[in-house]
Amino acid sequence: MANYVDVDPTGKASDFRCQPRTYDGHDGVDFAVRDLGVMRTGVPVLASAAGVVKNVREGMEDVALSDEASRERIKGRECGNGVMIEHQGGWQTQYCHLRKGSVRVKSGDRVEVATPLGLVGLSGQTEFPHVHLTIRHKGEVVDPFTGQPMKAGCGLEAKPSWRSDQGVAYEEVALYNAGFATGKPDIEAIRNGVRNDGPLQENVPALVLWVDIFGVQAGDRLRFLISGPKGEAMLDHEQEVEKTQARRFVFAGKSAPKRGWASGTYTGEVTLTRHQRDHAITERIVRKLAVQ
Repeated sequence: MANYVDVDPTGKASDFRCQPRTYDGHDGVDFAVRDLGVMRTGVPVLASAAGVVKNVREGMEDVALSDEASRERIKGRECGNGVMIEHQGGWQTQYCHLRKGSVRVKSGDRVEVATPLGLVGLSGQTEFPHVHLTIRHKGEVVDPFTGQPMKAGCGLEAKPSWRSDQGVAYEEVALYNAGFATGKPDIEAIRNGVRNDGPLQENVPALVLWVDIFGVQAGDRLRFLISGPKGEAMLDHEQEVEKTQARRFVFAGKSAPKRGWASGTYTGEVTLTRHQRDHAITERIVRKLAVQ
């Protein structure tokens, strides 16, 4: 999960758990894929419920938009390639940012639960590959995690729109991607799906452990641990997150020993800990790397 519905009725932003996992005016839930490489393999977007397709847009390019001029050029088409479906009882679902050329339905089509609509893409106003889902009831945006109207505020009793067997869970923070590099990681290449998961040679100059995270907050503690083939600690580094951000890429590493790296399997582990007044969380991601 990259972003949640903004339920704050003021000019600020808050998700339904009173956490900053959203931004002002965001009217849906963003289901992200790991990187553009995964997007290119083709990740299906399926209809949430039976209904009739009301509107479709197709033909917009899959391009990340990070500047105001680019966003201005697509004004009115921020959803990108998308599908809108009308359901019984005044319900409506909208699926945005689908991949160019992937939309498989047209206006007037009848769809059932899990009917393929298209593929996750990067079209419209977005900076990372995901599908944005908006749910409306009688024209009013509803937060599917609570069943409440968009601007009802946070901390309310939740009656989720999701089926309980779907396993859709809230993530206060998501360590969604991690790996190793042999020098300073190239963030653009990694987010484009270009990565080296080994095996590596014994003479590489360094082992650098990196992680990409959705939903960091100021004060979070990150611990980077690299263990060698015999379980010995090669790197044990901690740092504090200084700024609350929607997405953050962080790394730490160690130069090669004089005799090079011993052959075998190395383990990289990144742990995030957060302590707030009413709760604490710990999230961890682990990656393995072969050196030969």
